[in-house]
Amino acid sequence: MIAPSRDRRLLFVISYHHACNDGALIAIVALLPILVDEMALTFTEIGILGLGLLITVVVQLIIGRLADRAFSRYLLEVGAALMALSFVLVLFVSDFVGLFMAVISMRIGASFYHPVGISWITREYAGPYLDTALGIQSGIGNFGVIAALASSGFLGEAFGWKVPCIIWAILNLAAVGFGLAFTKRHSVPVVTRTRTLTISARETISKIRYLTVPIAAGGALYGVTTYFGPVNLTTMQGWSAGEADLLFAVWLGVGTVSSYYYGAIRARFDRGTIVSVGFAVSILSLLALFVTSTWYLVTPILVVYGAFMFLTYPALFAIVSETTNIEERGTAFGVVFAAQLGGAAAMTYVCGIVADFFGDPSSAYLVTAAFVFASLVLFVAREPRRGGPEK
Repeated sequence: MIAPSRDRRLLFVISYHHACNDGALIAIVALLPILVDEMALTFTEIGILGLGLLITVVVQLIIGRLADRAFSRYLLEVGAALMALSFVLVLFVSDFVGLFMAVISMRIGASFYHPVGISWITREYAGPYLDTALGIQSGIGNFGVIAALASSGFLGEAFGWKVPCIIWAILNLAAVGFGLAFTKRHSVPVVTRTRTLTISARETISKIRYLTVPIAAGGALYGVTTYFGPVNLTTMQGWSAGEADLLFAVWLGVGTVSSYYYGAIRARFDRGTIVSVGFAVSILSLLALFVTSTWYLVTPILVVYGAFMFLTYPALFAIVSETTNIEERGTAFGVVFAAQLGGAAAMTYVCGIVADFFGDPSSAYLVTAAFVFASLVLFVAREPRRGGPEK
């Protein structure tokens, strides 16, 4: 439950940026089954494209620190503008090198949303609305991803792979205009600092460092599944790009619904339990996807996988919020999403090499399951109980 209507509008604007940001990123990934043929991409090159996430890791840390020192409503618009420009650049590439450079540009633009948008939400909705607000922004962000994943393959096959790129460039430009028009009337929450000196980044990192590996595992789950899931079905099982993308859009759709219910679920279970169960189910799902590719088995597996995995994100973000002070949230979430994207980048790259070695992209599932299991063990060992379910 969110309070005033003005707050709801702000939450929608920030969440729309999330949808455009994440949707644009996944649109390129959704086109990989087509680009594998168009540009003769190898599995290792797919992994290298995923490794481009490391650019976002570095830039996010810088932006997170900047947001703590001088928070600006316009940072979201800068990121969306860079995303739109990157998609214009994509229209002129024809090989892996050009695609990689465009993806790097896109990753720089994507670096703005998470440390700024999530930090803004935690500032605006600190208190009883925090879990609900985080769940909503996560859900709307997932809608953008679903739209990109469900449509890009079909549009690319029907009209050429550049058409989805044009669409997402326009949507990000709309985010710029929409954000500028609205934020003129909305003041940024004033932060009353509890210390005369800015909290050091080292102190902030020390508070949340045990969470970085589980957060990296969450990024790995998302990255590996989206990069290699559809490609596995198209290259090894003969599915069309549209069919494969659509099935994984179902996975994301279920995750979106579960994200919206995160607040209600949190009222019954503590955050640590939600994360632990979500990771355990994800591991079992990856193992199941490794041994089967039949649609009537893959579909229910992805439904269960999506329902549990996507609950781990708002739960982990809320733990980070609870662990840190308001004046260090930009830095904290810069670190958090650096870890998340770093995990996705590293595991996607490793899985690309492994997939080329075995000649089978489904091997990525086994590598990722092993990493998530290790992360789950670490999380259970370190996470303290935080008062159980909310009353």
